[in-house]
Amino acid sequence: MSELGQTLRTAREESGLSLDELQEMTKIRKHYLIAIEEGNYSALPGSFYARAFVKNYAEAVGLNAEEVLSYYKNELPSAPQTSAAEPSASPQPPRKASTSRTMSERFGKLGFSVLMWAFLGLIVFLLWMFVIRDDGAKSADSTDRTPMTTATPGPNDSRPTASPGSGALASPSPTATPTPTPPAGAVTFDRKSGGVDYYQVTGQPMLQLKFSGGAWLEVRKGGKSGERLYNQNVTAEDTIEIPLDAVIYVNTGRADNTEFYIDGTLLEDGDRPGPKRFQFDPSSGDAVSQDETGE
Repeated sequence: MSELGQTLRTAREESGLSLDELQEMTKIRKHYLIAIEEGNYSALPGSFYARAFVKNYAEAVGLNAEEVLSYYKNELPSAPQTSAAEPSASPQPPRKASTSRTMSERFGKLGFSVLMWAFLGLIVFLLWMFVIRDDGAKSADSTDRTPMTTATPGPNDSRPTASPGSGALASPSPTATPTPTPPAGAVTFDRKSGGVDYYQVTGQPMLQLKFSGGAWLEVRKGGKSGERLYNQNVTAEDTIEIPLDAVIYVNTGRADNTEFYIDGTLLEDGDRPGPKRFQFDPSSGDAVSQDETGE
């Protein structure tokens, strides 16, 4: 078994996925998955499919596919190289047999290109159907974006009051009042983009990650390409706390085994089996809220 195959197999077993389940997730035939784990790349359709299959395998078990391909690039079969043919010094008259062979080669290359693009299109369609569309249907309808904590009316809240001895409410003052902002510790769902769930965070609450089973976890500060805080496999005994004082990006290989708590309040994330990504962004209105509180 190759080093790459052992790495992928270990990640699959730690994610609790069987080969049959992985086949259903990636739509890659089971005997190809076994060949990848054993390092038998000659059993795959070609070098292009070897890299594509390894990438899909890594993403399905929660690994960073680009890092896996880069780290094990010497083990994977290299992509086919094509070179432009140099024109001959003196053109020769075409012969019938040579023309037929050339036409056959052209049709063969064209058929391979069509098959390759059709296969890639099928993969994109399946990913859209089973991942992006399902997640979008769950989160796109959340238009109210209600924060997890309830705002308590402050002393500056302007409410219409009844005048003594009158049966009607007095008209509110025409003076414009600032829009109330969520209290410190509030988390509001913002949007879903590129397979990532974005949340707006007010204040600097504490994010606590608890695990009900094994999972692979990646946490970065500053966004998807920011400073790496965690990149490891976790178990049910692990608990991780991260202050949300900056942009925090979280990628978990098993969302159903991962629970998110914001200052002790559970964040409902759908508990979908398989990998899922989150990003918590500090609200741009924090500074305004603090200035208004201090006045």
